[in-house]
Amino acid sequence: MEWRWKNENKIFEIGKSFVIAPPWVETEKEKITFVAGDSFGTGVHETTVSCIELMENLQLENKEVLDIGAGSGILSIAALKLGAKKAVGFDIKETAVKECIDNGRLNNVNNLECFKADSLKNVNGMFDLVFANIFFDIILSMSEDINSHTKANGYAILSGIVWEESYTVKSTFIKMGFKHIKTLYLKDYVTIILQKI
Repeated sequence: MEWRWKNENKIFEIGKSFVIAPPWVETEKEKITFVAGDSFGTGVHETTVSCIELMENLQLENKEVLDIGAGSGILSIAALKLGAKKAVGFDIKETAVKECIDNGRLNNVNNLECFKADSLKNVNGMFDLVFANIFFDIILSMSEDINSHTKANGYAILSGIVWEESYTVKSTFIKMGFKHIKTLYLKDYVTIILQKI
């Protein structure tokens, strides 16, 4: 498969654990690589980086992960490489779903399920970690469904939130029974991690 970037030597380190690199590059860190494509989630955007950095501090062994707006599948792939036993991701774009599946195969992760959807109505079960790296208004519109799909003591990592909307998003989830753990204020966006109590 063709490497996503034209520059064959493009390599990025993310957090403590990961390197985004072409298939032929060897590294001691966990490597994530991509097929050629244009779905969101190359590993270099500040929201993606912050989600991975927050995820690295969680205990994911044998946990189940839901990835809303999965894009390339990078967050699901990273979670599986950190020990999660299952990751379910969906996206509104058919091309993103195909890339997510192809990237899962390329990265040799098991139990990655990707499908096309625009809501959680076709998602069954509850999850230990829910990602929503999308726009804040979509997060708010899905807040009740995110709550109902998050296990007790599970986590929600929410990003793609502009600074001025961070309080609204955070307070919405706190009212539903989540505890605020941490907010990362990035250059253009905010990433929030909360725990359901």
